[in-house]
Amino acid sequence: MSAKNLTRLSPIALLLALTASANTHAASATSDFQSWVPININAKLTQQLRGFLEFQPRVGNDSSHLTSMMVRPAIGWALSPQATLWAGYLMSADSVSPSSDKYLIENRAWQGFSWKESANNKQFIWEMRNRLEERFLARNADPSFRWRTRFRIEQLIPNYSSWSVIASEEIFVNLNDNENNAQLKAGAQQNRTYLGIGYRFAPEFQIETGFLYQHVWKKEPAGDQNNNVWMTNLNINF
Repeated sequence: MSAKNLTRLSPIALLLALTASANTHAASATSDFQSWVPININAKLTQQLRGFLEFQPRVGNDSSHLTSMMVRPAIGWALSPQATLWAGYLMSADSVSPSSDKYLIENRAWQGFSWKESANNKQFIWEMRNRLEERFLARNADPSFRWRTRFRIEQLIPNYSSWSVIASEEIFVNLNDNENNAQLKAGAQQNRTYLGIGYRFAPEFQIETGFLYQHVWKKEPAGDQNNNVWMTNLNINF
């Protein structure tokens, strides 16, 4: 074959090689079906001071084993009816494997900013939430810094205003490398896409349930993690 023909074929060969590599990596990905049940308590303490407390158990290994338990308190300061600054803490107990009874503790400090607005006579609600996290993980002396941004929308169903359709998208990005953990390298770390329905029993109580797809990027030789999650939230507002 002439050099000219090789030149013509090389881009095609390169594309096929990249496709084969991507398929090989995708084939090594792992998946799990999980159930998450966050309980979120929001309190208006004063005109500007806000309180927040979350309990969140996660059941993994095809929803057969408690793989994580989180407690996340926070204090917020309302800059306006739409904007709030947050500072908080998280303690998480995470199993070392989907079926393990051994748990490692993560301590996490975090700071956040949220913006929430409504339109169409409060029938449509949207929220942007940003968080900077300093993660102190077991077996890692240095903290891992992570940025996460979530965009959430809620549309009340006409003539059934107690019911709503909810969707959200959240991206997680590691901001630094951690020399003790190959999976804590700088770059995109995970993505979560959620679609569900909500029912408001009263202005103070809402339950929402739906499907969340979580994709976690892993560094080689580990394969990516794809979790199919049924998530049910209980939101309590005072």
